Amino acid sequence: MSHPARSTLSLRWRWLLPVAGLVLLFHFSPLGITLDRAFFDAASRHPLWAPPLPANSTLVLIDEPTLAAMSKQGARWPYSRLVFAQLTAALHQAGAQRVVMDFTFFEESAAAEQDLILATVCAAAPTVVLGRTKEQAPVFWDDAYRAAHPEFFRRPRTGLVEFNADDDGVARAYVVPGSLAAAACDPPPATPGGLLRWHGGLERISQLGVPVLSALGYIEFGQPIIDRLIAASPDLDPAQLARALAAEPPLEGADLVRGRIVFVGVNASGTYDLKPFPVGKLEPGLLYHWTAWTNLAAGGFITPAPRGLLLVLAALAGGLVIVAGQRHLTLLAPVAAAVAIAFVAIGGAYVAHSAGWFVPPSTPVFAVILTLLGVVAESFWLEQARKREIQSMFGAYVDPNVVATLVRNPAAIRLAGEKREATVFFSDLAGFTDLSEKLKDQPEKMVEVVNAYLDETSECLHNHGAYVDKYIGDAVMAVFGVPQPLADHAVAACLAALDAQRALAGINARYAAGVGVRLEVRIGLNTGEMIVGNLGSARKKNYTVMGDAVNLASRLEGANKEFGTHILLGETTARLVAGRLATRPLTGLRVKGKKEAVEVHELISRVSDLSAERQRFLQAYCAGYADYAARRFAEAAVRFREARTLSPDDRITLALLESAEAYAQNPPPADWAPILTLETK
Repeated sequence: MSHPARSTLSLRWRWLLPVAGLVLLFHFSPLGITLDRAFFDAASRHPLWAPPLPANSTLVLIDEPTLAAMSKQGARWPYSRLVFAQLTAALHQAGAQRVVMDFTFFEESAAAEQDLILATVCAAAPTVVLGRTKEQAPVFWDDAYRAAHPEFFRRPRTGLVEFNADDDGVARAYVVPGSLAAAACDPPPATPGGLLRWHGGLERISQLGVPVLSALGYIEFGQPIIDRLIAASPDLDPAQLARALAAEPPLEGADLVRGRIVFVGVNASGTYDLKPFPVGKLEPGLLYHWTAWTNLAAGGFITPAPRGLLLVLAALAGGLVIVAGQRHLTLLAPVAAAVAIAFVAIGGAYVAHSAGWFVPPSTPVFAVILTLLGVVAESFWLEQARKREIQSMFGAYVDPNVVATLVRNPAAIRLAGEKREATVFFSDLAGFTDLSEKLKDQPEKMVEVVNAYLDETSECLHNHGAYVDKYIGDAVMAVFGVPQPLADHAVAACLAALDAQRALAGINARYAAGVGVRLEVRIGLNTGEMIVGNLGSARKKNYTVMGDAVNLASRLEGANKEFGTHILLGETTARLVAGRLATRPLTGLRVKGKKEAVEVHELISRVSDLSAERQRFLQAYCAGYADYAARRFAEAAVRFREARTLSPDDRITLALLESAEAYAQNPPPADWAPILTLETK
């Protein structure tokens, strides 16, 4: 008898190590990252308390009313450089502390003079900051222009406008050095950036008191200003234009702009600058830089917790669940502990988010769930240990399904006999004789091969609910639907047969290929009523099945050799799996000792596993078989020729094609039917 403490420890390590591996895999998997991002987005939309919001900012947007009004004036988006010059000059004269333009001007316009006007106005207005990328600055502020007018570029006049989105397309983090938000600050901050603390979408920040203004009025106010500036400096000299701009009177009625940091961008569907953020599906891209500036101006960014710390928290959370399971006899304690720990992990992460720390909760919560499942499974396994031990002892001689059923309900199996509908499975190895000859001097190797094959096949059968009746050398007999009822026993039997066929590839690779032999499995399946009962002598009995349906399944297994197939189905089985599994009719089959023929079908595969070419083959073949059975031999020949082009090596198609062509020339008697008679068992 094994020591209970050692058994428990050994059992725990068997599930604890896979749990640790799964937690580690989840932590770095796309699913874990996606769940953490979803939590971050939800916490950003509904923070526990509002992050600090600077009071001196304004948003000026080219919105739908601006587009509509400008369109009536004949101006289409993107606007000319002159329009941007008007907007910039008006905001400067309105008294903005900084005018942060979320626009890029990377191409020269058709009117070179307008480029020079915008370049000079923006240079002469020291409050203006323009957008750029790492590769390119505004086209009119090239190296030559900045070198010619160094006095206007002593401080950063441009900022990076890259949209640093995660791989799901949503922007959550911001890189500060050289950015547009950094250029809006004086002096530029030294922080590298981090996760953004959001205040909400455009509608929300407007409700919080941040002015959101239309650019239309400022574009109109800026037109006479530009006209006067050009008149004062016809050659557009920046120094002269700066003096003229300083002499301009302040713009009246601009209290929502004066003394503020003004961010200028677009908010219209036709401008293609609506971006996905955690706080809304689509918001103006300007909010990205404005939110980063608010984080710089008040409160800072959200700092993500180190990834390694999350694994430590996951280990601690799982350990607490294990401790709770050890100290109590019932599962109530570990379940309650798991719920409490998960609640603390999620709630704590929510509080930490509002406090400026992002501690993703998905990995610790996932660790808690998996550990709880392990504790529950361990408790169940230990509780059932004695029963499993008894079942395993008897299961080596009697099928475990029968033992389990008898243990649960001794009256469930009528050992005296009953009539039941079930599906019978017979399999045998082809090529086994050649393998035996190759290994005749290695009997231990032969036993190893047979046991490996029987183990793989039995596993496939058990996985689909089969009762393994007996092994006869390398042959296997199993039943689906007995002793326990199985609703889709025909489908389960077919799936087990397909799995067993695939499993043989491993046996070939490990054993047969090394001695130059290839094993193949032949399987017969049939569904019908059969006698189920406990048969045998007074000394030994076997719970088994018998009847015509069983005999036919055995004959179908052997008939595979005649057809060159691997899995044959009886007519009833094929009908029950139609639509869920791919099959094809072969012929009517009359076995020895029977007068009536049954239609035999070949099991091909799951429908979902069929390639497009294989589907076309089956369609052509089945249409040809229907014509063939209906004595439309010429039409059948056409279909079979089509099928043969798709599968040239198929023996059945070739045989039916030759038969159809022959019958098309010399029709068979009126009582003809597509039937093959097997004279051997």
